[in-house]
Amino acid sequence: MPPLLLAYDPACTLCCRMALWLARRDRQGLLYIVSLRDPDLLAWAPELAGRPLEKEIHGLDLGTREVRAGADLLRPIIRRLPGWGWLSPLLGIPGLPALLNRGYLRWSAWRFRRTGRQPWSP
Repeated sequence: MPPLLLAYDPACTLCCRMALWLARRDRQGLLYIVSLRDPDLLAWAPELAGRPLEKEIHGLDLGTREVRAGADLLRPIIRRLPGWGWLSPLLGIPGLPALLNRGYLRWSAWRFRRTGRQPWSP
């Protein structure tokens, strides 16, 4: 299985916690977790250029070069984590990824208001 590059916002505490949680469980080295502020990010993943990376986590399958974001990344991530594949069928429940995305985007907008950071453009 090809690795998955994940671009996360290091100014977001939830993103940092998630990145650390994933890094600790990635025993096979199939997740490349990179700060969206890394100057080399777009050299590694030019497909991410122009995307709202601060709005939600983005991922790039390094085999197919397919870009995914938000809850659409959950299945590709858990497929790469040993012992977590049992969650994949649950994430296939119709409407669940969209519901998770809406919840995350609301939280994301709230964190921008709370911290006073410049919000992303919808």
